[in-house]
Amino acid sequence: MRIAISLADGHITTKPSLARKAEEAGFDMVWNSGESIPTFAAMLNNTDAIKVGSGVIRAFQHHPKNIAQHVLDLQLMYGDRFVLGLGGGTKYMNIATLGEDFSKPASRIREIINFLRYAWSVGVEDKINFDGQFYQITGAPLRWNEEPKQLRAPIYLAAVNPAMLRMAGDICDGLCGHPIASVDFINNVVWPHVDEGLERSGRTRDSFDHQTWVTMAVSHDRNQAIKELKVHLARFMATRSYSIVLDSQGYQDVKEAIQDAFFNNPEDVDALADALPDEVALKHGIAGTPDDILEQIQRYEGVVDAITLYTASNLMSYERTNENLELAIEAISSIK
Repeated sequence: MRIAISLADGHITTKPSLARKAEEAGFDMVWNSGESIPTFAAMLNNTDAIKVGSGVIRAFQHHPKNIAQHVLDLQLMYGDRFVLGLGGGTKYMNIATLGEDFSKPASRIREIINFLRYAWSVGVEDKINFDGQFYQITGAPLRWNEEPKQLRAPIYLAAVNPAMLRMAGDICDGLCGHPIASVDFINNVVWPHVDEGLERSGRTRDSFDHQTWVTMAVSHDRNQAIKELKVHLARFMATRSYSIVLDSQGYQDVKEAIQDAFFNNPEDVDALADALPDEVALKHGIAGTPDDILEQIQRYEGVVDAITLYTASNLMSYERTNENLELAIEAISSIK
């Protein structure tokens, strides 16, 4: 099993140096959230060989042609080391950040992926002529695309619900698994829907990279780490779009308790943490001392192709988030 790390929620100024430390520690890949395209260039520029991925770019925040050009530019400048992770975001996220709710998000993302591969296949002597349901894009080709190829970059999809999981298996190269997924959820919900998508495209698991994000809180104070994990996971679990995770495992009572605390007492952090029992939290994330997390990550061996360590951050300072990442990097370096 490969081990990657996500630098999402760390401070933007620390990401290039943390990417370098992760490479030196022996991580197999570094991911970052997609809030800033230039950040990926800085991370790639500060590393030598490790792959850097967007985990994830919210697809609707950018025009598809701009995504295609950004990816092409990164691949040409940094030797095809960039991996494109895309997600749709929840309805609330899109309204809060863009002021707009996007209809039929799954169909819209499928069309964006189809356009990206089409645009990468159009050479500099030709013109783009794409007539989709959501996007009609015509005109000049991408710049610098002297060697057009459809598979310019691997495309991974963030997914937690069945339709998106099936799409990942059908048309994508890999999965950015949701950071509240337990082993039971992965085995009983995620893989079956991904397998259905793989069957549609005539592929097998061998041709697909299933990476699952694992929320982590690392501290020399075990109790502190567990509380940080619980607060972060509970805020995810309160989101109705992610109800399938707890519902599918028979944790409806836990979900209801979390939602009650989150929506009715939003300022009461202790109530939110108390709504999520320790044993449930530690099935859906990892927390404790550096030695604790090295032991806990072993449960994903043989379940997925790779895990991506994703820092808890809710209500944590940038200094504490950075410490969390540094401790995780140091711990993984001891076994690489």
